[in-house]
Amino acid sequence: MKKRVFLILAVAALISIAWVSWSHLVNGKKSSPISEPAVAVALDWNKHVLVADRFTEGFRAPVSARAEAYIGLAAWEAALPGLPNGYRSLGERFPDLQLPKAEAADYHLPSILNACYSTIILKLFSMTPPTVEHQRVELEKRWLASFAGKIDPGTLRRSEDFGKKVALAVYEWSASDSLGHMANLHNFDRNYTQPVGDGFWQPCIDFPTPSLLPYWGETRTFMIQTEDWLASPLPAFSTEPNSVYYRQAMEVLTLNSPLSAENQWIAEFWSDDHPGLTFSPASRWICIANQVIEKEAPPAAKALETYLRLGFAMSDAMVSCWHSKYYYNLLRPETFIQTWIQPDWRPIAHTPPFPSYPSGHAIVSAAAAEVLTQLYGENYKMTDRSHEGRTELKGTPRSFRSFHEMAFEGAFSRIPLGAHFRIDCEEGTRQGLLIGKEVIKLTLTEPVR
Repeated sequence: MKKRVFLILAVAALISIAWVSWSHLVNGKKSSPISEPAVAVALDWNKHVLVADRFTEGFRAPVSARAEAYIGLAAWEAALPGLPNGYRSLGERFPDLQLPKAEAADYHLPSILNACYSTIILKLFSMTPPTVEHQRVELEKRWLASFAGKIDPGTLRRSEDFGKKVALAVYEWSASDSLGHMANLHNFDRNYTQPVGDGFWQPCIDFPTPSLLPYWGETRTFMIQTEDWLASPLPAFSTEPNSVYYRQAMEVLTLNSPLSAENQWIAEFWSDDHPGLTFSPASRWICIANQVIEKEAPPAAKALETYLRLGFAMSDAMVSCWHSKYYYNLLRPETFIQTWIQPDWRPIAHTPPFPSYPSGHAIVSAAAAEVLTQLYGENYKMTDRSHEGRTELKGTPRSFRSFHEMAFEGAFSRIPLGAHFRIDCEEGTRQGLLIGKEVIKLTLTEPVR
């Protein structure tokens, strides 16, 4: 089973570009069912982001979350001239972000967003394959064609120009963060030397990949100060049978001996870290948000707020997580089990090339779930169809009673998968919820006078 899954993933990653179709990108050639054009534009482009993320080299979870934060910021700032009065620019919060000023004239919000999304995605996903780049061009053209003859030409040109200028301004601000900007081009650091000794992370013995983004904890954040968000101290490392590490390694081993059908479904359902086959764990929550927006059809301001806050929360969560990962450098359960319990054991998928504590899936899921809960309700019921129809791994839709329930299951999924100790998942969830609460504090409306 384990070898079969890996072979399938490898083959799928090689051939999937060939069959990506326009219908897969935007759920058909017809426009989104959303009636408000600005929301439909935002939804279509965020669907395209999932495909760009899936197929562009180097877009692992931290890089994806960062890109989604800048895309969300660009869309929010570009949209302001087309939104009702009372919404606030974040220019004052980020003084190095040099935004263009809108003219005292009419703007067409869908045209602004179409130009903005197309431009910022082109810049941030500059190494996307030609097939996906063609889809970006066609998506922009399709929306342009839908506006032609319906909008005053001057308004249309002004709107497109403003959307592009905002996108370029946000991109330039991204470029000033040298560690984070275009990090997909240099994910792995062969010069990084991790600590050596019992309890410290080492690359997987079967696939010894160099460390992924060991300095990501120094990249720019939006709502938190990274140094204030170090994960809780770990217990002293021990291999004794009564230690936290031994007991939790045995939990992983027991769950896998063998995996129940339900736990295998959960493990595979949330396994969004197979480049070329799936989008990243951060983008999974953009996919969830897309489903919510398609169902709820919120006003444009709320839709854009959703993507903005979600991007900020996930990006800050990933920075905080990576800062803690390389601070503690905890080994993976796979290594613990192979070294001290059962040398021939292998998880159903080999573990990622970076330290274990805390869990990235857990922290990004909890941060995203907290934002979505605050925006759409504590008991929001939905069926997640992110991987419906997927056959390489079990992506059969699962139903949930809340976003928090989704996040908790996503965190737990890493234990039966064999990637994390329970302590990794619990701490990641704790931190992610708190980061989500910080992002919700961000004020996007002007004070009432």
